[in-house]
Amino acid sequence: MSDKTLVNEAKAILEGIKTHQKNSTEKLSQFEKQLGDLKRAQRLIQEANAQPVATEEHLNAPDYALKGFVGEKGIRWKTENRDVQIAGRGTVRIEEKGLLDTDAPVNQWHADLIKINKERSLARMIMTSPHTPKSDLKLWKHMQKAPRFMQPLIQKAFNDSASQGAEWIPDQFAANLYFNIEEQSQLPRVVADNLQKQAVERNTILIPRLNRGGRPYLKGSVSTDNPAQYTASSVVTSQKSISIKGLASRFIIDDAAAEDSAIAVIPSLQRQIVADLNDAMEDALINGDDSATHQDAIADWNIRGRWGTGSPALGGSSDHRRLFKGMRKQAFDRSSTADLSALDFAKLLGLKAQMGELAMQDVVIFASPEAVLANILSLTEVKTIDVFGPQATVKTGQIAAIMGMPIIMSRFLSADLNTAGKYDNVTKTKTGLLMAHAPSWTIFERRGILVETDRKIDVGATEIVASMRASFDTLDLDATKNVAFGFNMAIS
Repeated sequence: MSDKTLVNEAKAILEGIKTHQKNSTEKLSQFEKQLGDLKRAQRLIQEANAQPVATEEHLNAPDYALKGFVGEKGIRWKTENRDVQIAGRGTVRIEEKGLLDTDAPVNQWHADLIKINKERSLARMIMTSPHTPKSDLKLWKHMQKAPRFMQPLIQKAFNDSASQGAEWIPDQFAANLYFNIEEQSQLPRVVADNLQKQAVERNTILIPRLNRGGRPYLKGSVSTDNPAQYTASSVVTSQKSISIKGLASRFIIDDAAAEDSAIAVIPSLQRQIVADLNDAMEDALINGDDSATHQDAIADWNIRGRWGTGSPALGGSSDHRRLFKGMRKQAFDRSSTADLSALDFAKLLGLKAQMGELAMQDVVIFASPEAVLANILSLTEVKTIDVFGPQATVKTGQIAAIMGMPIIMSRFLSADLNTAGKYDNVTKTKTGLLMAHAPSWTIFERRGILVETDRKIDVGATEIVASMRASFDTLDLDATKNVAFGFNMAIS
């Protein structure tokens, strides 16, 4: 290799080193610039989110801090996202709290506003009605005390809304209260919790049962070398067929609804769909009837407004109250019913007596809230939980006891029955109660509640499905009076 060639190679190596150094320096400079841009962006975001510091001077001047909730479009009622342009970093999205859903009220007027609006939203959810005139008036009166600069903005919001201003305050932020109400304030699903359960492994179960036992006879004396055999008894047997059926519920949530909601919609709906299945099971245990024609006019029967008015309509072939024969239907089929109008202890005792020897123990009373409050608690023989609770085993949902029978309230014993104890959509002024020999009744479970979630990217939605497989029946003979229904009870 010549000296010239060596020199050229050395020059090439040096040029490469220089180029690498130049590139490294440029990359370092770019990195430092990006780091500086990031720090500036963070500072700008912090400044944008920062709340003004309310000094003593400003405590008596609500308009100072409240101006932070006013934008180009007027008052910002709930939390919104806003895009901010930052030099060197492009567009950055920041979150701006709303007047009604902020965690930190800026003054007393603001705190009172949030409290009043939450009360209004809560009343609407409990009443399942968009009309709360008293709450609306209270809210409106409070808004009249708002800072002067907010008055025209409030008036505009009021005038632009439907129903004469009843819906002008957005309720979306308070939706997280709804599921708490569903889970906590409703009566427990008590019927299933007080009956025995049996796991099964097939869709149809054939269970042998003894219709009639043997008959003992006197033993003869042994007087010969060939004594007579003991007299044989005849035993009658049969089998009970139990068919397992499925029960399911489904939600579809649009991506936009899930993304724009102030709460975690999908987890909340997952909890709610489980509650829906539990409620449907409770309803069927009491009011179910799988006969060709349901004993009640279920197409028009929405107990306490629980099932809404969606599609498919109530009463169809897929109505959950066609799952199996519930205890009220079973009581009518077994002719173990009684008129309990003008209820007294003797009438209640008479209903229990219809159950014969089964009435001696393990009998539970399931009653509507109206039956308990307007009828049962007035009986002097009733003992409430505060009297016997510490000394006794208390059943799930039990609020009192009479003649040793736990009294348990269920919302699915309705208060809109006719005088014969059925729903006919004509006479809707009576309620009732059930007496059941609990060990005689079994919930057969093929599978408990399964909740599945499926992301449907082709339509931009999430599907939630909850399902279960179960049945309910007694192994007793059809003539056995192991349940009784008392009807024609006053609701007030």
